[in-house]
Amino acid sequence: MPGILITIAWVIVGIRSTIRFVKLINTGMKDWLEVLFHLSIILIALSFIL
Repeated sequence: MPGILITIAWVIVGIRSTIRFVKLINTGMKDWLEVLFHLSIILIALSFIL
């Protein structure tokens, strides 16, 4: 049971970071450190999920 909850939490973290990443890419002025931060969170979440 705890493993499923952890996986669901990582999925939520990955989805939220993906949405934030897309919003940051679509803005006129890009804060590249913030973009890279959210990209790294997406990769970490995927590594735990897969």
